[in-house]
Amino acid sequence: MEEKSRRSIKDYAPAADAGALEADEIIRLARMARIVDERDGLPLFRKLKAAQDKDAVLLVDAMDDEPYISSQLGPLLHLREECASGAALARRAVGAKDVLVLVYKNITDLEIKIPKTIEGLEVQRIGGVYPADNRSESSLPRRKNASYLYVGACALIHLHRAVFQGTVQTTAFVTVAGDCVDKPANLEVSLGLSATRVLEACGLIVQPNRVIAGGSMTGVSIADTDKVTVTPVTRALLAFREDQRDRRSACIGCGRCTEVCPMGLDPRFICACLDMNRRGELRKTDYQYCIGCMSCSYSCPAKLDLAARVFGLSHKGEVEG
Repeated sequence: MEEKSRRSIKDYAPAADAGALEADEIIRLARMARIVDERDGLPLFRKLKAAQDKDAVLLVDAMDDEPYISSQLGPLLHLREECASGAALARRAVGAKDVLVLVYKNITDLEIKIPKTIEGLEVQRIGGVYPADNRSESSLPRRKNASYLYVGACALIHLHRAVFQGTVQTTAFVTVAGDCVDKPANLEVSLGLSATRVLEACGLIVQPNRVIAGGSMTGVSIADTDKVTVTPVTRALLAFREDQRDRRSACIGCGRCTEVCPMGLDPRFICACLDMNRRGELRKTDYQYCIGCMSCSYSCPAKLDLAARVFGLSHKGEVEG
């Protein structure tokens, strides 16, 4: 699925030595290569430019903390030289004082052992519950007056290619998985390729009832896989036999949504206030702090879409009435 002929940066001769490049030149090449950071969808050159001269610590983000997804960790381990080279370029571009590679600590289904260092870069395993990046800074070694610049591992691979191969970003790294997929894999996929063709590349055991673009917790259901195409932020395509949304039932009061909420909210109570139009009580629930991580919906045994209601409410502003 990897695009065999990548487009080149116009009028640019690939560098032979990164040490000869000035910081502004690296940032300019990131802009010309149109590199987008997969972790937040921001142009890489803008992130690097904003972090210049801020004495930052560069954090290479490979924290795949949702089920099924390994589209950052996989490329990090299999293209480690390119990723480390990209990290060195980003470090030079912003003048970072240190570089750390971040991976999720609670990974149990990998056959490949995660090393303590990758091409000389220290690997830091981030603990805590989902979402991992919400707790990463508290898990890092304390550095006085440090600011942190998070950059996706895949964006750094594309930065290496832009500088040393003179290529524009034309691909994204995508996990293809789910119980309908014959051969789950991480693929490097051409941008603009349809979700149908990506799924066909890994084979389908049966026709899926639900396809998700993104993680199983935060992704979006796809109604027509022919019309949805791969973008720089497409982290995964997941195909499932059963659409769990069709099995919703009434709330059973188990409290799991409250237990897993990283912000300490009570999604069940917030939704109850909405249902009963108790606006006064709703204002006291701190609903506005919802970060949309989807943990409550994912853990709900009744399959209630709690996250959509609470996160939607948090973006509407002050409750009326």
